[in-house]
Amino acid sequence: MVELIVYPRAQKPQLINNSPFCSKTEIFLRINNIDHKVTDFNGNPAKFANSKLPVIQHKGQTIVDSSWIQKYLEREFNIDMDSHLSDAERAQGFAFAKMAEEYLYWSILHERWFIDENWFRLRSMYFGHMPGLLRGFLSNMIRNSLKKSAVGHGMSRHSDTDIHTMGQECIKAFSDFIGDRPFLLGEKVSSYDTSIYAFVSSALHSDLGPKLTEEVLKYENLIEYDKRMFKLVYKEKH
Repeated sequence: MVELIVYPRAQKPQLINNSPFCSKTEIFLRINNIDHKVTDFNGNPAKFANSKLPVIQHKGQTIVDSSWIQKYLEREFNIDMDSHLSDAERAQGFAFAKMAEEYLYWSILHERWFIDENWFRLRSMYFGHMPGLLRGFLSNMIRNSLKKSAVGHGMSRHSDTDIHTMGQECIKAFSDFIGDRPFLLGEKVSSYDTSIYAFVSSALHSDLGPKLTEEVLKYENLIEYDKRMFKLVYKEKH
């Protein structure tokens, strides 16, 4: 059995996890019927190799990073969700997945962690189980570390408005590209949908980023895409 270690799960079933990357890995496991259990991690993820979650443990190995986890699972369980795609379609899928993971991610991060009213809610949600002194110390340490990363990346060198606009552009691009297709690249789900769905559902259902939620709600096809993917991923329970 694969053990998936994630940040504490959200209360809303449609959100899966507050971290889109944790959601992405759980989606992949579920959609491919891989036997697994999900473990919430309440400590400091610095104990793991890349100081982030998700992490999987399988056959005595610890695999970090959602993309490398997916590659490992594809090899280990002989999975190819993209066998129906052409090379050009794979390239399109890769580009859109990386738009979500390497661009939209920073807009989501900024709205949740660096806009004060959202940050206060996030701190209560993520760290509320900790004693007061530890909660303040650890939450501020992680926030400051994320801020340094965001500045180093370049995103946090922009204004709040500009950062939101970048996220807005990503969401519109997803809607424009998906159009009236059921999935990102056509009639059949692909591995790239695990990323797009994880980020769409995160923006749509999280209470921590209201402005980006409003952006997703503008696009009926993304709302329907979210519902369609949820039913597909949770086919055994819903």
